[in-house]
Amino acid sequence: MAGGLAIVLSGGGAKGAFQVGVLDALITDKKVSFDLAVGTSTGAIQAAAVAQDDIPQLIRFWESIKGPDDIYRKRAGTFLNIITGQPSMYSVSPLQKLLAQTVDSKKIRATGKSLRIAVVNLTTGELRVVGENADDLATWVYASCAMPFVFPPQESRDPLGNDEQWVDGGNRDVTPLDTALAERPRAILVVRASAPQGPAAAKRYGNLVSVGLRAVDILENEVSINDLKNVNLINQLLNARDRQLLELKSLGMSEPQIAKVMVPIATVLSHYRMVPVKVIEPPQNLYDTLAFNSQLITEAMVMGRTYVAEHWAEIEQFLGV
Repeated sequence: MAGGLAIVLSGGGAKGAFQVGVLDALITDKKVSFDLAVGTSTGAIQAAAVAQDDIPQLIRFWESIKGPDDIYRKRAGTFLNIITGQPSMYSVSPLQKLLAQTVDSKKIRATGKSLRIAVVNLTTGELRVVGENADDLATWVYASCAMPFVFPPQESRDPLGNDEQWVDGGNRDVTPLDTALAERPRAILVVRASAPQGPAAAKRYGNLVSVGLRAVDILENEVSINDLKNVNLINQLLNARDRQLLELKSLGMSEPQIAKVMVPIATVLSHYRMVPVKVIEPPQNLYDTLAFNSQLITEAMVMGRTYVAEHWAEIEQFLGV
């Protein structure tokens, strides 16, 4: 939504619980209102809740998860899955049922908020952004969470009757900042699910599944870093513009004169859709992407609330609330 406040929520699987704590503190406690919510993978679940204006329902979603069986179920065996042509290691009927109970398309459209969910076409590799007016948003939220190899793709048909398969938007865009910039908000708050990648503790990955999931974590972190690599540049350019405006005013120039002098930089900033961006991320990862554990989920949500409480002064100044 042009001119509004946007929030971008990254992928990260079970680590999305940190985002839930941040949202609860910002929206429930601090009464911050976001006009646009953009999400990928687990971030799509949180983005849908923001657009639905129902953080209590989002908290119930996460608090209902007691263990991995509440999200996915193991199939027979990894190699048997390959031999029998299964599309994924796990079945996800529990997750799909939870999403159907949580995501309400009519409520989302009724709030007037904008929603953007990133998904990837498995055949073409196309990144598609799904908006609040799409049919059956719970299905599209699942599609954004459908990590290839691990979870099955979401099936659909295009208008010509061709079969389509949709998978995790994180394959192309873990932290969909560009999608938010395209909507020209006044400012963007990015909330990552994962902490910055630091030196990992010594650990041996002893089987195909653990090696594959660790590779996914590494790739996800690298994609997210690339997604956000221009944040500092954007903020520095905007700060330079503001300093230039103050300098011109101090020289006694009139508003029309200042506007004329600033045309070149204003044109560039507008062309590249540059707006202030602030990134929030957890100080540490408490668990891995698929480690759904009720105690750790609770700890991650507390971490998110604590982060907002400890950094509220700077967040408040950035948001202008």
